[in-house]
Amino acid sequence: MSPTLIVGALLVWVSSVGFSVWYGMDLGQDKEFAKRAREDEIVKKVSDAAQIAAATAIAANRPKNVTNVQEVRREIQEKVVYRECVNTPGVLLGINAALTGERPNAAGGLKLPSPGSAKR
Repeated sequence: MSPTLIVGALLVWVSSVGFSVWYGMDLGQDKEFAKRAREDEIVKKVSDAAQIAAATAIAANRPKNVTNVQEVRREIQEKVVYRECVNTPGVLLGINAALTGERPNAAGGLKLPSPGSAKR
């Protein structure tokens, strides 16, 4: 075989391999674009179906107007409050003793003050 024929055959083989790689990559891109287009179409169909289902469910809701009738209970408590109390502490002790039924405890512990403690 002549070297020109070998170089020519080698050149044809290398160019065919290069063309095959280029064609295969281009085909792969076309397949990828087709795959993405199918996925986008599926997403669009599912989204439309979900919107229709949500609209149908919202339209099916019927509001109910219900009046709640409840009994109102009132408890009035009366408590005596002395706002302007002018009683001395001893009188208050007597009142508290009368209310509770116990003997009043004197402020000084039942001891009389010394005679010189009160100044007039």
